[in-house]
Amino acid sequence: MKQFILISLAFMLIKQFSLAETSTSDYKYLNDMDYYNSGVDLYEKGEFKKSFIVFFNLSEKGNKNAIFNLSNMYFEGIGTAQDYSNSLKYTWLCSLNGNKKCLNKIKSIKDKLEEDEFLKISTTIPEILENGYVNDNNPISAFQLGYWYEKISPEIDFEKSYLWYSVSVSSGLYKAMKMRDRVGKLIEKKKITEIQLQANEILTKNKYFNSKKDVE
Repeated sequence: MKQFILISLAFMLIKQFSLAETSTSDYKYLNDMDYYNSGVDLYEKGEFKKSFIVFFNLSEKGNKNAIFNLSNMYFEGIGTAQDYSNSLKYTWLCSLNGNKKCLNKIKSIKDKLEEDEFLKISTTIPEILENGYVNDNNPISAFQLGYWYEKISPEIDFEKSYLWYSVSVSSGLYKAMKMRDRVGKLIEKKKITEIQLQANEILTKNKYFNSKKDVE
């Protein structure tokens, strides 16, 4: 009898695992929009942990709505442990997409963190964006870096802003020209030449390394 019960339990566990595996594998055939919508459906059904995973995966691909949702889920502790540091990180990333709700929420998160932690998280944003530019050859990441240093960073730096706006323009994001020239007016002329050389160096390195990846 005991042996029968053990066999039955083992069968049930195998069956549950198979169902979970099937439900997870179903998502890999969805495009990003449908995958996102599946996350919304899961959230509305109260399956918050599953919806969190969907939004996290999409945020790694730069999905704006998923990043916004993650910032809120970390802040409230929905589908994951409440985490003000991660909420701040995703709120900053969300604000770089022009979301005013995220911009307005930064202060309320800052009030819940020590100043050192607040500044520590701020250093991760340029790292994320630089990786996005170098690894994915994404000019939007360069543009966001320019905007970060001009408008959002706790330590505004017009020289770095001009640098990354310049990189984004030269990478094909021509709408950044006005931002680049606007910030350029705030920098001493002798520094402009130095920064332009730095921008060219970044472009040259990125072009070289990305073309090398293509060959490999």
